[in-house]
Amino acid sequence: MPKVTETPTPPAVALPAPATVPADVPNRPLTADEAARIALCHQPSVKVAQAGVNAASGRRVQATSGLLPSVSTTSTYTNVFLAPVGAVPTAGATSGFQLTASIRQLVFDFNHTRDLVRQATALQRSATANFTRVQSDTVLQVKQAFYLYAQAQRLVTVNEANVTNTQSQLDLAQARLKASLGLPADVVRAQAAVASAIFNLNLARNAASVASVSLAELMGIDPRTPICLAEANEPEIAAADPCALTDMALRDRPEIHQAQSTVKAAEFAVSAAKTYNSPEFSANAGLLQRGTDFPPGNNTLTYGLALTWTPFDSGLTAGKVEEAKANLAAARAELESTKLAVTSDVSQAYLNLMTAEQRVTTAEAEVANAQEALRLVEGRYKAGLGTFLDVIDAQTALTTAQTNKVNAQSAVNQARASLAHAVGVPLQASAQAK
Repeated sequence: MPKVTETPTPPAVALPAPATVPADVPNRPLTADEAARIALCHQPSVKVAQAGVNAASGRRVQATSGLLPSVSTTSTYTNVFLAPVGAVPTAGATSGFQLTASIRQLVFDFNHTRDLVRQATALQRSATANFTRVQSDTVLQVKQAFYLYAQAQRLVTVNEANVTNTQSQLDLAQARLKASLGLPADVVRAQAAVASAIFNLNLARNAASVASVSLAELMGIDPRTPICLAEANEPEIAAADPCALTDMALRDRPEIHQAQSTVKAAEFAVSAAKTYNSPEFSANAGLLQRGTDFPPGNNTLTYGLALTWTPFDSGLTAGKVEEAKANLAAARAELESTKLAVTSDVSQAYLNLMTAEQRVTTAEAEVANAQEALRLVEGRYKAGLGTFLDVIDAQTALTTAQTNKVNAQSAVNQARASLAHAVGVPLQASAQAK
C-alpha cells in the first residue's frame, strides 16, 4: 500500500447567536420578501430617510405659518422708585400693570409667501419620493444578499456531494489495489482528490457563513443572528417587452418622482425670488390694558394696515433670482440624467435576466452530460478499461457543472429582483405575484 495521509473533514464553523432577536424575526425559514420587510423595519438608512420626510414636513409647516394669523402677548409690572437728590429712595411711588395683545395677518405680498409654501410642499414630495427610493434600494440589496446566501448554501451542498463522491472513488481505488487490479498511484490521486474536495468544502462553508452575516446586516439585525432560508424563487415580471418595461419605470420609479418634485420646487423658488423685495401689506390689531390693579381696566384698542417695501436692495433680489434660475436649470438636467439612468437600469436588468435564463438551460444540460460521463468512466475503471485519471476528470467536470447550475439559478433570481427594482415594482406587488 502506498503511504498516504488521510484528510479529516473539519466541522462547520458557526458564530454564537446573539442574546436577543427582534420579535418580528420568526423562528422559521424566511422568504426573500419577508427578509425585505424586516429590513424596512430595522435598517437605519430607512429610518434616516423617514426622518428626512418629517423634517421636510416641518419646513412646509414653517412656510405655511407665514399665511396664517400670528398672535403675540406681553405682560409687565412696573414699580418706579422716586429718589430726590440726597434723599432715601421711596418705593412704590408709581407702579402698575400693563398687558398687550396683538394680531397680525398678511394681506398681500405678490404671492411671495405662497410660492415659498409651494416650494416647501414640492420639497416634501421630493423627500417622500426619496424615502420610497431608499426603501426600494433596501429591498433590492436584501434580496440580492438573500439569493447570494441561498447560492452559497447550495454550493455547500454541491461540495458536500463532491466530498462523498471522491471518498467513494478512493474506496474503489483501494479495493482495486487490494485485488491487484489497480495502481498505487490511483490511491494517491484519489486521496489528493479527497483532500482537494474537503478544502473546497471548507471554503464554501465559510462563504455561506459570511453571506449570512452580510444578509443579517442588510436586514438591520444583529449580524450573528442565525438565518434559515425558505426554498423560493423571485417572481417573474409580467411584461416581456423592454420598451413597455422602460415606460413603466419612467412612470413608477421613485427617482423620477423625486427629480420631478425637485424641478417643481426650483420653479417655485424662482417665482419667490422674483418677489423677494416686493411690497408686503399686512393688517394688525392690538389691545393695551394699563392700571395699578390686576387686571388693569384702562383699555386701548388699535388697528391698522402696514406696508413694508425695500425698493432698492443693492442687487440682492437680482442675485437671488440668478441663483434660483441656475438651481432650476440644474434640477432639469438632473431629471434628464435620472431618466437616462433609469432607462439604462431597465435595459441592463433585462439583458442580464435573458442571459441568466439561457445559462440555466445550458447548465442543466451540462450537469446531465457530466453525470452520464462520470457513470461511464467509473464503469470503465471498474472493468479495468479506463484510468483513474478519467474518473478524477469526470468528477471535476461534474462538480463544475453543478456549480455552474447553482450560479445560473441564483443569477436568474438576482436578475429578476434587479428588473423589479429597475421598473419600480413595489414590495407588496412582488409578494402578491407569488
